Amino acid sequence: MSTWRRYLVLLHVALVLALSVTTARADRIQDMAGRTVTVPVKISRVWSAYPPLTYLIYALDPALLVGWNFPPSTESAAFLPHSYRSMPVVGGWFGQRTPNIETLALLKPDAALVWNQSLQATPAMERQLNSLGIPVVGVKLERISEYPETILFLGNLLNRRARAKELSAYIAGSVADMKRFAASIPAKEQRSVYYAIGPDGLHNDCNHMPFLEEAITLAGARSAHRCEQKEQLGNRLNMELVISYNPDVIITQDDTFYHAVKLDKRWKNIRAVKEHRVYRIPSQPFNWLNYPPSFMRAIGVKWLAGVVYPERFKIPMEREVDHFFRLFFNVRLNRSQLETLLSTEQGKRSKP
Repeated sequence: MSTWRRYLVLLHVALVLALSVTTARADRIQDMAGRTVTVPVKISRVWSAYPPLTYLIYALDPALLVGWNFPPSTESAAFLPHSYRSMPVVGGWFGQRTPNIETLALLKPDAALVWNQSLQATPAMERQLNSLGIPVVGVKLERISEYPETILFLGNLLNRRARAKELSAYIAGSVADMKRFAASIPAKEQRSVYYAIGPDGLHNDCNHMPFLEEAITLAGARSAHRCEQKEQLGNRLNMELVISYNPDVIITQDDTFYHAVKLDKRWKNIRAVKEHRVYRIPSQPFNWLNYPPSFMRAIGVKWLAGVVYPERFKIPMEREVDHFFRLFFNVRLNRSQLETLLSTEQGKRSKP
């Protein structure tokens, strides 16, 4: 056999072997957007385009993550092992942000996880990721009641089935418990909750309200304000409208508003302010209800029920929060951390 023919035969064998290896390492799955996607059989490096998904992968197994969407805050970092605090920051497709494509290319994730609804809203996202050889998997993220299914899907995808069953069971149980609690509140006794956004408390982001309204409903309450999105960054409300709502409870994650509302004469006659029922949403290590809405809502709805109905919702929150953090973060909270997480400053779960 000539040298040239021997070279062609060897090349053919090499190509066949390469194709067989590639085939053995590839798998075709249906993602949660209903699409067929080819992914590696073993996925050990993952990047998520959205913080709620990043947080969920962290809870499932932090070793899977190649990077954060933005750096953890100093307060959040206290709950994270040092090795994960300093992971690369890649960015993501949310708000006005886009990821650092060069960093992402260097990190070489086996798959990218995205919110399934974003696939149509941001078509350039998938094209860019595919150009880097990164398969894109759509995942449901909107409602906390969808999370048990989402976690089991990720457990299968990432070969973390036992861990996924644990986390899924907790959230499914939490949602079921809160649905029973909400059903126990007669409609005429439901309390109203106003979610204050911005330093003056007069913004309302309708894009995020489906996430928050589900949590308010599971807590047995009703949202004081319902809206239709008119502006990209939220709706501007007037004080007269909020006064007309006269909410029973106000929740916020804006520190400026939280501290200022007690001294603002415009708010002084609103029931929630008069009765010291303005609460800052816990936010460590990630926000418990919103911005971004994540699996933390599984504990957040219990916190919310406790501040809205302190006389009805009697579960021992310190024990519940400690269990939640041990399960999802492998962290055992000390007394100081528990008190800080559950401190409401105004009212201390005061009775209405």
